[in-house]
Amino acid sequence: MTQRASSNRKTIKDILAGQNLISPVDMAKAEAESAKTKKPLQQAVVDLGFVDKLSVLQALAAEWEVQPVLFDDVQVDSRVAKLISDAMARKLGVLPFLREDGIVLVAMADPRDPLVLEDLRAKTGEEVRPFLAMPEDIEKELDRIYGTALDHDDGGGGDEIHDAVERKTQEMLGDILENADDIEGIEAKTDLMEVDASAPEVERIVNAIILAALQSKASDIHIEPFEDPAGKKNRLIVRFRVDGFLKEAPFRIPWSYRNAVIAKIKILTASMNLTERRIPQSGRIEVMAKGRPIEFRVETIPTVYGESASLRLLDRKSVQVDIHKLGFLDDILEKLLEQLKGIGGKKNYGMILVTGPTGSGKTTTLYACLNHVNRPDIRIITAENPVEYNIDGIVQVAVNPDITLAKDRVFNFATALRSFLRLDPDVIMVGEVRDKETATIAMEAAMTGHLVLSTIHTNDAASTVSRLAEMGPPAYLVASTLKCVLAQRLCRMICPDCKGPVTLSADEREIFRLNGFELTEETTIYKGAGCKACSNTGLKGRLGIHELLIMDETVRRVALSDLTADSIRNAAIYHSPQRMRTMVQDGLIKVLQGLTTINEVLGVSTEKTS
Repeated sequence: MTQRASSNRKTIKDILAGQNLISPVDMAKAEAESAKTKKPLQQAVVDLGFVDKLSVLQALAAEWEVQPVLFDDVQVDSRVAKLISDAMARKLGVLPFLREDGIVLVAMADPRDPLVLEDLRAKTGEEVRPFLAMPEDIEKELDRIYGTALDHDDGGGGDEIHDAVERKTQEMLGDILENADDIEGIEAKTDLMEVDASAPEVERIVNAIILAALQSKASDIHIEPFEDPAGKKNRLIVRFRVDGFLKEAPFRIPWSYRNAVIAKIKILTASMNLTERRIPQSGRIEVMAKGRPIEFRVETIPTVYGESASLRLLDRKSVQVDIHKLGFLDDILEKLLEQLKGIGGKKNYGMILVTGPTGSGKTTTLYACLNHVNRPDIRIITAENPVEYNIDGIVQVAVNPDITLAKDRVFNFATALRSFLRLDPDVIMVGEVRDKETATIAMEAAMTGHLVLSTIHTNDAASTVSRLAEMGPPAYLVASTLKCVLAQRLCRMICPDCKGPVTLSADEREIFRLNGFELTEETTIYKGAGCKACSNTGLKGRLGIHELLIMDETVRRVALSDLTADSIRNAAIYHSPQRMRTMVQDGLIKVLQGLTTINEVLGVSTEKTS
């Protein structure tokens, strides 16, 4: 909520500084954190540990002439809290928590706003008395009362999150699921118009699907119809992809709603043809989660049992990620950042490629690199198909091969690259290098003073060099323009809620030995026992394992004469000063750090041993 202060009132900064609770240096850091995260200043001060919560509350409460409240000492009455809606409480930053003598006691992040107090009086129909509380404390209580919020950045509270998903979706679906007990009646074949897409039940179903996906931190939603010829086992399955694996939603949708649900999703995109069910269609949906816009890229496709829909979650927050938080080992990160130094004035040029299969986090890594170098004195242009995320300060171009520009010319990556060279960029990002034309133009751009970033589909870093040569560009062009190749995979992390040490087996010790690790008898690793937070898998969340190949002089000399993957890999590992670490070795280090398991590392790697 916006902090308001009239000219005769002290600001939060003035109050805290006036009581010598915080130094000017720490205040400047807190203001920067507040601006970056959109948190109120008092919350940023507490979160950074500059001042304890109680001192901040007492200082502000004394100045604003209200009483502070800590929910550790007060039992919130949920019936009083629900005098106003969840949405209104979160929007205003308030929480009615008790009723005393006919007066509703309301915790507020900013109790100075008389308009908010008037809104509360009008909504509750009772007199209200403001109390001062920390914004985060109010949010936590609202999550407890109404169900957890739509995102959990801290990743904690696994059991509570799981329970909240169940509770919230069951609450939203309500009588729809209760009536689904009559399987024979509901799952019988029905007329297409039996359930209207505008019916409130359909809206509740779609909202429940989206809510459950956000709560589960899913990357994709799949809505798939499966029909039994006898009509007795017809089902509409909803599945979420979480941490790379599919799991069914915690609820079932009646078969008779299948067409209405797909139609409602099409309506939400405002661009898809509602009546066309014979061809694939694409669109986008945007929803708000705690004030943060989240988009879904929607694809529908006709199947033999009706239309199936897939929704890819595009969380804009994920592209603002700091490159330091992507799970790189320190030495790998240092080498990668070295390749990004000196941009501007055409001093740093060449090509950087990120390789890996679909869903390995290549786009996130590229965006993290762009965020790292994004500043006013650098011009960055990207060619993407499609543009999934919008980044401030970067010129993004959506290429469309279906558009014909002239005879035998289409608007593809190669066409965009040719145009970019006339637009004076410092950094160019190309969605993917997939053919000779794109590869050649990208390398020519890299030779003429541009830093080019792109992705390519290969198994590891070394095979990327030979793959580029196979596309057609001469070996000297590949060797001279390529700066580095980063290969990566995503493996699941050990669940922190059920994580515990285990003893290494003989086979596991052998795997470490074959990959160059000398372990002591005391060495232990960790595994998850399984709990509700991780659906009894012992694994929750994902991290990257990486392989960084730097094209130094040693590797370049080999590449000019022998472009086979084995030769380049051997040169990088055994002869080059960089001593390249393989993906398996990188993963095994993270196993020793207690972040993941051996099975996960070997499961996503192409090689089991070095």
